[in-house]
Amino acid sequence: NVHDTVTGNILLIPQGSRLIGVYDSVVAFGQKRALLVWQRILLPDGSSAEIDNLPASDTAGYAGLEDEVDFHTWQMIKGVALATLLGVGTEFSLGENESDLVKAIRESAQQNASRAGQRITEKNLNIQPTIIVRPGWPLRVIVHKDIVLRPYA
Repeated sequence: NVHDTVTGNILLIPQGSRLIGVYDSVVAFGQKRALLVWQRILLPDGSSAEIDNLPASDTAGYAGLEDEVDFHTWQMIKGVALATLLGVGTEFSLGENESDLVKAIRESAQQNASRAGQRITEKNLNIQPTIIVRPGWPLRVIVHKDIVLRPYA
């Protein structure tokens, strides 16, 4: 429950109200916090109040929320392993008895496999982490300007 700041007796936001907001979907590699802002409060009686992009913080006051992060490490390892296998597979030679045609085919395959491996590795390294904030996660709304709310009846 949130009460007025003057007397502390008037209920403004009751328990069970919901916050509606948006998050920043651009997540950098290594980022562990979801940055978000709140735009509306939905009250239990169905009414709502605009709160105009108030930022969220964790209970310690740090910007954003940190809960679970999936860095997709296994996906990156698989991509690097595949690129390595593609590179190694084309390195084998038939020895000095190799004809010019076989040598040209092998070298071309080696270059193409190497390029494909590099693309796969780059693609896997560019996967953004997935930040998960579970429902009910404790948070604070940073109120940096006055908000006028009607008493909740």
